[in-house]
Amino acid sequence: MDDKYDKTSGKTATAELDHKPDRSTDAGLGMFERVNDLTGMHRIGVAPAIGGAAENEVDINKPAGIVGVDRIRLTEEDDQYWRESHGNRHYANPASNYEEYQPAYAYGTDAAHRYQGRKWDDVQGDLERGWDKARGGSSLAWENVKDAARAAWDRVERALPGDADRDGR
Repeated sequence: MDDKYDKTSGKTATAELDHKPDRSTDAGLGMFERVNDLTGMHRIGVAPAIGGAAENEVDINKPAGIVGVDRIRLTEEDDQYWRESHGNRHYANPASNYEEYQPAYAYGTDAAHRYQGRKWDDVQGDLERGWDKARGGSSLAWENVKDAARAAWDRVERALPGDADRDGR
């Protein structure tokens, strides 16, 4: 029961609802998340890579991506390229082998596809936070592999038509 007092008439109106009103919303690129938190409704989530609402609930702790694609893997050609060129990279630590860096190359490749059209600097923090889940068998910290991930990102970005992330490269 919901009682409302009208100051102008001095009367109280009472309304009874036979159901709880649906107050969830998908309006407003992020605003709906706050509204849904206030109303306790969580039928809808944010798809960060797309920049808007998703019709189905999404796990916002999972990396954003291409619908229907879990993770973009390195092709044999990409793996061979990185295996052959890794030792000549400024970030390659001679005490670590290619296998320690391989997950970073895969992560950078995947991220370039997932965040297509966005700048590295805008997503690097997200990638750092996700490195522990993406690292696989690598014992290297993000600080040690971020240049490898960036190199893979740049390689994908250069292969796309135009300047996909609008960084001038």
